[in-house]
Amino acid sequence: MASPSTSSVSFPSQADLFYFCTTASTSSENLNIHYDAPPSRASLRVGVIIFGNVQVQLLDLAAIDLVAMVSKNRIAKLNPTAAALDHAVDEIDIRYVSETGEGSFPVTAGSRMPVTNSFANAPQFDLILIPGTFSSSSSPSLPASASTFLTTQCLNPSLLAIMSISSGIAYLVQAGSLHGTRAAAPRSLLPVLQRCYPHTHWLYAAWTRHGKVWSSNSPVSALHMVAEWMREYFWDRTEAVECVLVAAGMGSLHEYDHCDY
Repeated sequence: MASPSTSSVSFPSQADLFYFCTTASTSSENLNIHYDAPPSRASLRVGVIIFGNVQVQLLDLAAIDLVAMVSKNRIAKLNPTAAALDHAVDEIDIRYVSETGEGSFPVTAGSRMPVTNSFANAPQFDLILIPGTFSSSSSPSLPASASTFLTTQCLNPSLLAIMSISSGIAYLVQAGSLHGTRAAAPRSLLPVLQRCYPHTHWLYAAWTRHGKVWSSNSPVSALHMVAEWMREYFWDRTEAVECVLVAAGMGSLHEYDHCDY
């Protein structure tokens, strides 16, 4: 079972530490080891943020689909065990949000996706994902309305995490959310990001996290990043999460490297 966030862990007292070091027992009952992480939510609102009419990479959206797979209606199609189905999330509501909230946005491989909400009428999300785009600029500009939207969402304590996928980090950094944090980015973007945003500690890592901000350097590493988030957040839904990850071919918990802060 993945460890809950350290902010939710109860650390032992000095007396407890002395007991741990001197007792011969290794059982969790005798050691009185427990986590105080709250239960995961029975339903999630996920926001996929789209900027302008720039083409989004289809592969980036795979990470979003991985999250959706843990819902009851999706996991029921995976021939799950009774425990996995019982642990599944009741509902995962995914919204595609743009400035206008109208029409659709272009996706690679000749596809388009409908937009469901605008920045003005979108609900508060539990999880936000920012996919990468194919822009003519290595540092595409972020509209003021988008920056305000992201800032408002991030300041709400109900937000569980905000994730950038590949070049999506170029948008997130402009909202001011990465000042003084560590972030991963595609190698091709690192020089311009380091020059324009020196107050962010840029890493060429598969993925990294800093508080609620998770970032990846590619669509493929984003899948592993999301898998780790699922294991951590849905600590009380292990059967469902592992059912989904096995079905997606994600492998075991320790088969990839990451930078975790």
